[in-house]
Amino acid sequence: MVATAMLTRPSPALLDAASRAILGGQVELVRPMRRFAEEEVVIPDGPYEGRRFRCERQPYTRLAFDAIDSGRWSRIVGLGPTQTGKTLAFYIVPAMYHLFELQETVILGVPDMEMARDKWREDLLPAIERSRYREWLPRAGGGSRGGRVESVQFQHGPTLKFMSGGGGDKARAGFTARVLLITETDGMDMSGGTSREADKITQLEARTRAYAERKRVYMECTVSTDTGRTWREYEAGSASRIVLPCPRCAAWIHPEREHLRGWQGADTAEDAREAARWTCPACSEEWTEDERREANAEARLLHRGQEIDAAGEVHGPVPRTDTLGFRWDAWNNMFATARGIGGDEWRAARAADEDNAEKEMRQFVWALPYVAPVLDLSPLLWQQIAARTLDVPRGHVPAGTDRLTIGVDVGLRLLYWVAIAWSEGATGHVVDYDVIEAPTDSLGVERGLMVAFRELRDLALEGWPMEGVGVPRVPDQVWIDAGYQPDVIYVFVRESMTARQVFWPAIGRGAGQQRMLSYTRPKQTGALVKHIGEGYHVAALKDQRMYLLEVNADHWKSWLHARVSTPVGERGALTLYATAAPEAHLTLAKHLTAEKQVEEYIAGKGSVIRWERIRKANHYFDAAYNACAAGHFAGVRLVEQPRPKVVARAQARTEEGRPLVRLPIDRPFVSRRD
Repeated sequence: MVATAMLTRPSPALLDAASRAILGGQVELVRPMRRFAEEEVVIPDGPYEGRRFRCERQPYTRLAFDAIDSGRWSRIVGLGPTQTGKTLAFYIVPAMYHLFELQETVILGVPDMEMARDKWREDLLPAIERSRYREWLPRAGGGSRGGRVESVQFQHGPTLKFMSGGGGDKARAGFTARVLLITETDGMDMSGGTSREADKITQLEARTRAYAERKRVYMECTVSTDTGRTWREYEAGSASRIVLPCPRCAAWIHPEREHLRGWQGADTAEDAREAARWTCPACSEEWTEDERREANAEARLLHRGQEIDAAGEVHGPVPRTDTLGFRWDAWNNMFATARGIGGDEWRAARAADEDNAEKEMRQFVWALPYVAPVLDLSPLLWQQIAARTLDVPRGHVPAGTDRLTIGVDVGLRLLYWVAIAWSEGATGHVVDYDVIEAPTDSLGVERGLMVAFRELRDLALEGWPMEGVGVPRVPDQVWIDAGYQPDVIYVFVRESMTARQVFWPAIGRGAGQQRMLSYTRPKQTGALVKHIGEGYHVAALKDQRMYLLEVNADHWKSWLHARVSTPVGERGALTLYATAAPEAHLTLAKHLTAEKQVEEYIAGKGSVIRWERIRKANHYFDAAYNACAAGHFAGVRLVEQPRPKVVARAQARTEEGRPLVRLPIDRPFVSRRD
């Protein structure tokens, strides 16, 4: 009788049933989900179309519904093969149960509203129309013929509310319910590009927060990768597994993919189908299809850490989690046979795109995450970089230099800086690099860093001698990584502003950046974005009254590695100043190879190239890629492009002989007087 507290706006029929149950105890007020499914749900399509739902057709559903009906779990995550009734068991039946048996409002979470329409028209509506609850369908408004499906209010009171993972965060705010069902979970496991909030699933689940432990959240999805939301929720939850009794040795077993045998040595697909057999992991004996069906009818569910003995007694406590992680695979799929799966395995092993075929078998047949191979795309050796010297002394700018840029990485006690001279075709030369010590121990972090920054400014504005020119060459751009102590850097940049801004704060974004978000390229300029370049953009910091360079670190690290991979003497190659001993550039070379470029598959994004740190010391690498990005900002181009007239006019030489570059942002955000 406690269940009456969960009802919202009950129908007269349900109130009458409750009254009779209270007076005589002869009517069950609320049926468990398993009984509701078998008594009320009619299969809307497929080979069993028009017939009542029965757990015996897919025995895993008995275990799933019994676990749900236990009331132990407030969150349920279901993952299994495709075409096994997953959507019916973990989406349609729960939705109908809460809408019609418990008569309460339900939120359905989908990746986008286009899918909402499909889920309503192709899955939910046909199932409701096959049931006796079709009389409660709305006759007008949302969900009715020709009506929208964002919000469907049934005639007996409850509402079915669709919410998507797309759009702004407000699309998920302002609506509360006890029950939430989410489909295509892995496709929603990320924040939107314009969102300042958490991922879409967390936002959707927040709609149930008012109900605390009484909430009920269902998630169903084909598992994608081991880092995808579905697999993470499964493993962090109960990680439940189905065990079967072997008809040969009587052991309780949990067979997996490797226990489908016989197809591996076949010469043809037909031979593989004929030879495929289910085998017991304990005794290696083969099973017939009838024996597998009988074993599944007697199956038991074990949760993480539990074991089962020969007598069928389960030992071990239920894990302390609010999430039921329920998984079944091909062994529990009565719609498939060893013959059919064996043929599919044989073809997948010989597919032209072997990785894609393997992904399909793991995800769609065995409900296992796909673990993509991580490819090392940057096999650079530090010895190769250290040997890339040019016959130019340290601290001398080569003749023909058009631009000079500096990148700076900031540490607690040291500023790491790299100065690169650029000539035609993005051909670069490291003029100098070094560290500047910050007296943070004696002056504190903020004051100590400011002393170091001022020393850097004096060094930069003093310049370096340039071959064939009588005056020192000062840098066109100096970009300072503002990931550490940004407020100090902002103060320094503000006090260093002149009519032409040279010193800039910069922040790296990328898949491999520590504590940073991935870089998102703006689509257009406006009040906040003032310029969009190649893998960077200029953002206005209105509170700080200055500009910040947001840099795609992954792009510019790759660009830098391409420069040190280009043969010396070729267009776009990067060289180092001459040294007396080869080991003189050892530290710089090791910093430049402290990260490697890898490619891996990430759910929701596909194949992603990112940078993975393999050594802690990478400060010169960060400084150098900022110097490269600053070069592009100053006009360095690997491939020449037509220049806007306003930039072309600015290429006139000053009396001192160095280029006066008109930048996209040619004036500081504030004047020095501010």
